Amino acid sequence: MINFERYPHIHDLINHYTNSLNRKDIAKILQTGLKNAKDAELLSRFIWQMLDRMSEDANKKITVIGQTDNSNMIPDLEYEITLHIDEKGFRSVWDRVSDEENP
Repeated sequence: MINFERYPHIHDLINHYTNSLNRKDIAKILQTGLKNAKDAELLSRFIWQMLDRMSEDANKKITVIGQTDNSNMIPDLEYEITLHIDEKGFRSVWDRVSDEENP
């Protein structure tokens, strides 16, 4: 299981978008943890998809976990995801995907 220890609210945010975007593959990764580079890539791409949806939701004034704008959580999200992926040895995957998704 992936635990977000420093910023536990990130778990709620990710769970919301995992469900909202119907990403059963991400739900499984959250339960079982990262096992390989493919999982790291799926999670990394999902995070960028999630950020896009967060922006759309904020623009539409959709309330997500009690707020209409969760952009203040982006630094916490980046910290937790980067830390976890790095600890599992897949930092290069996260960096590559981030460069591709946010050139």
